[in-house]
Amino acid sequence: MSFMPGNNKVRPFRADSEVDEEFDGVVDNRQCRDVLCCILFLAFWCGMGYVAFVSFTHGQPERLIFGVDSYGNVCGQENEDIPGVQLSGLNMKDKRYLFYFEDTALTGSIDSKKLCVAACPNDTISTMEELEAYADIGLSYCSYEVENFTDITFGDIDDCPDLPISPSDGVLYRCFPSSIIGEASKLINTEWFKKALADIKSSWREICYLCAISIGLAIVMMVVLRFFAGVVIWFMVVFFIMGSIGGSGYLWYQWFLRKRDLDEIPVEEQLDSDKQNVKTMLIYASVTSGVTVILLLLLFVMRKRIALVVALFKESGKAIGAIPLLLLQPFWTFLALAILTCYWIGVFLYLTTSGEPVAQEDGRVEYQQEKIIEYMWWYHLFGLFWGSQFMIACQQFVIASAISIWFFTRDKSTLGWPILRSVGRVLRYHLGSIAFGSLLIALVMFARFVLGYIQSKLKGSQNELLKYILKCLQCCLWCFEKVLKFINRNAYIEIAIHGYSFCKAAKEAFAVLISNALRVAAINSVGDFLLFLGKVAVAASVVVIGLEFLQDDPDVNYYAVPIALAAIFALLISHIFLSVYEMAIDTLFLCFCEDCKANDGIVKPYYMSKDLMKFVENAAKARAALEKRERVVLT
Repeated sequence: MSFMPGNNKVRPFRADSEVDEEFDGVVDNRQCRDVLCCILFLAFWCGMGYVAFVSFTHGQPERLIFGVDSYGNVCGQENEDIPGVQLSGLNMKDKRYLFYFEDTALTGSIDSKKLCVAACPNDTISTMEELEAYADIGLSYCSYEVENFTDITFGDIDDCPDLPISPSDGVLYRCFPSSIIGEASKLINTEWFKKALADIKSSWREICYLCAISIGLAIVMMVVLRFFAGVVIWFMVVFFIMGSIGGSGYLWYQWFLRKRDLDEIPVEEQLDSDKQNVKTMLIYASVTSGVTVILLLLLFVMRKRIALVVALFKESGKAIGAIPLLLLQPFWTFLALAILTCYWIGVFLYLTTSGEPVAQEDGRVEYQQEKIIEYMWWYHLFGLFWGSQFMIACQQFVIASAISIWFFTRDKSTLGWPILRSVGRVLRYHLGSIAFGSLLIALVMFARFVLGYIQSKLKGSQNELLKYILKCLQCCLWCFEKVLKFINRNAYIEIAIHGYSFCKAAKEAFAVLISNALRVAAINSVGDFLLFLGKVAVAASVVVIGLEFLQDDPDVNYYAVPIALAAIFALLISHIFLSVYEMAIDTLFLCFCEDCKANDGIVKPYYMSKDLMKFVENAAKARAALEKRERVVLT
C-alpha cells in the first residue's frame, strides 16, 4: 500500500483505468493449498497413533500412580508372575502404600529397596522388638520372605531397613516422612486451606452467580467498546498527554526548589550530596521532558491512525453483532484443547511406564525401556505442540473468514451462514495451510523446550559462558515465536480473503503490515491496551459485586477466596470474548487495506462503510459516488 507524503489517508493502489476487475470480495472459487503439508500432518498423526498403540500395549501406568515395589508388584493390586523373580506375582490388595527403606530414595538419588505395606509407620520404630511387634499385627516393614527375626541384615537393600525407622504419612500412595509433611504443612498453612475449602463449599451458589454475571459483563463490555471506544481511547490520549506534561513540569519544579535552596547556602558550606541531588533532578527533568516531547510528536503524527483504531472498534462491534455465534468459537477450541490434553496425558502415562521387567542378580526387578521409547517421548511432545497450535490456528481462520465474508458482503441481510461457510472452507481447502503455519510455531516451541531441558541439565555446571549463550538463544526464540504468531494470524486472514497458499499469504500480509507500520503500531498499542482495560474492568466489577454478596456472610471465613475464583473466571471469560474482538479488528484492518488495494470507490465501489471511507484519500469522491448509487437504488 502506498501513501502520499505527509498524508495520513490511504491512496488507492491503481488509477481509475487500472482497477482490478477480477476482485469481487472474498474468493469463492478456491483450490486445495499446501497439500503436501496436509499429507505430512495426517502422516504425523498416524505416527502419533502408533505411539499410542505401543504405549497402551506395553505401558502400565498403575506403576506410576500406585507405586511398584522392588519385585515388580504394584501396590493395591493383584500381580502376575515375572519370570525369574521369586517374590513377584503377589496379591497386594491389602497393601496400598509404597514404603522405602531409605527416605532419600523418594527423590531417586540412591538405590533402596521398596515394599508394599498395609499402612505407613505412625511412630518411630527403634528396636528389633518393636519391628517384630509391628510384623505380628500384619505391618511388616521387612522384606516379604522374612519370617524369623533372629538372623536378618539391615541396610538400604537388605532384609530390613536401618533402625530407627522414622514415622511417615501416606501421600499419593507413598510413605513420606512425617517431618517433611510437617514442614510442608507449616509452609502451606493447612488450616487456612481447610477453611478456604469450607468457604468454597458454603458459597458455591454465590460463585456460580458471579460467574454468570461475569459472562453478562463481558458481553456488556463488548457493547461498550462498540459505542464508546472513541470516548475511552481519546480520554486515554488526553490523560496521557496531561500526565506527561504534568510529570515533566513537576520534576522541573522540584529541580527549581532544590536549586534555589542550594543557591541560598554559601558555596563553602554546600554539601556534595546536595549538589549531586540537584544535578540528578536536572537530569531526570531533562530526560522526562525529552521523552514527553518525542511522545507528543508521535501522538500528533498518529492522531489520524488512532482515529482509524476507533473506527475499527466500531466496525468490529457491528460485525460480531451480525455474527454473534462467533463468540462460541473459543469455547469449541477450549474443548478441543482439553480433549487433546487429556489424550496426551493418558498416552504419556502409558509411554513413561512402557518398560519390560528384567530380573537382577539380587532378585529385584528393574524396568528397562528400549531406546526407541525415548524418541517416542519427544515425538509425542512435539505432537502436543503441533496439535494445540493447529487448533488455535483453525479458530483464528474461522473468525477471520467469517468477518471477511461480512466485510465484503454489500447487502448484509444476505449474509447467510458465514461460520459454516468458513468451517467448510478450512476443512475442504486450507487444512494444509493451517498445518503449515502451526508447524512453524510448533518447531520454535519445541526448540525452546529443548533449550530449557539443556539449561536444566547444566544447573550445576560452572560454564557461565554456555549458560549465557543459552539464555540469549532462549530470548531470541521467544521473540521469534511472538513475531511468527503475529505474521501467522495475518496470513490466515489473507488466506480467508483470497484463498492463497500459506507462503504467499504470509508474504502478502507482511507487505501490507510493513507499508502500514504506523497503523499497525496504533492498533497493537492503543487497541491492545484498551482490550486489556476491558478485561480488567470486567474482573474488577465482579470483585466489587462479590464483596457485596459475601462480606457480611457469617458462614464465610475468607471471602477473598470465592471472590478470587470468580475474578479468575471473569478474566478468562473476558479474555475469550475479547480475543474474538481482537481477531475481528485485525481482520477488518486487512480487509480495509485489501479494499483500498482492489477498488477506487468510483469505477469500482468500496465495500467498506462510510465511517472507514473517511480514511481513504478520495473519500469525498467515493462518498459522493456511493450516495449517487444509493439514490439510484431507491428510485
